[in-house]
Amino acid sequence: MASILNHKLNDRIKGDTFSSVQFEYIDSDTNNPVDLTGAFIEIDFMYKCKTGTKVLEANSNSNGVDIVDSLNGIFLLEAFTPITWSVGSYFWDVKVTFADGTKKTYIQGTVKILQD
Repeated sequence: MASILNHKLNDRIKGDTFSSVQFEYIDSDTNNPVDLTGAFIEIDFMYKCKTGTKVLEANSNSNGVDIVDSLNGIFLLEAFTPITWSVGSYFWDVKVTFADGTKKTYIQGTVKILQD
C-alpha cells in the first residue's frame, strides 16, 4: 500500500501568500519512495466540500505542482499570492496518474481561510 505524507495544511489568511507545501510519496509497506517518473499530479481545492466550486486546479504540467525529485517521490504545491478565496473551509485532494495510466487519490483534507 502507498501513501503520501505531508505537512498539515494550517489555516491561511485571506490576502496573504499561500506558502508552498512539500509532499513525499512513499510505499507504506516498505517505507521506500514511490517513483514518480512520468507521473501527472493534480491538487485541487474546492469550497466547503468535495463537490464544491473549484477555486484552484494545480497540476504538474507547469501549473503549480513541481515534481522536485521523481525517484524519491517528492513533489511540491508551489506558493501563490494573494489568497483571494472567500473566508471559509476548503476541501483539497491529491491525485496521481502514473505513466501506465493508473490513477489514484491518495490524500485529502481541509484547510480554513481566515479573514485578515
